[in-house]
Amino acid sequence: LALLLGIGFSVAYWRMNGFRAATVTPETTAQPIFVAGRYYEGPANDEAFGDLTREAYKLRSSGQLRGDFGNIFYNSPESSRDAAKVFVGIVVDDTVSQQLPAGYRFRTFPAGQRVLHARIDASYLVAPEKLYSGIKDYAAANK
Repeated sequence: LALLLGIGFSVAYWRMNGFRAATVTPETTAQPIFVAGRYYEGPANDEAFGDLTREAYKLRSSGQLRGDFGNIFYNSPESSRDAAKVFVGIVVDDTVSQQLPAGYRFRTFPAGQRVLHARIDASYLVAPEKLYSGIKDYAAANK
């Protein structure tokens, strides 16, 4: 039974692209980048953080907000108990073409800012941890 459960979980994880690694590239923003979302500060493994991610997923899949998922990580918590400071949301084209849902705000990266851009083609259920570890690994390798 344990073997079957292990195989079942492995297949589900594979189907969510959980075995993929994040692609991290240093970039200089050519134009401003706008992220519509909500700020979260608290334990990295808290359910509230997951709730914000699920909310952004629902807004995107329903078409209420058009764009790609995008989080802004303001710190790097050393453990799951440390407070994560994250702006969770969706990268949008501009600040005027879409109406923001209640409680959502814009954060902007101005043009010319150096950023680490991490991408992964995976389910939102497994992507946050992959992105965090990808950025940490890249930062450590490149000092």
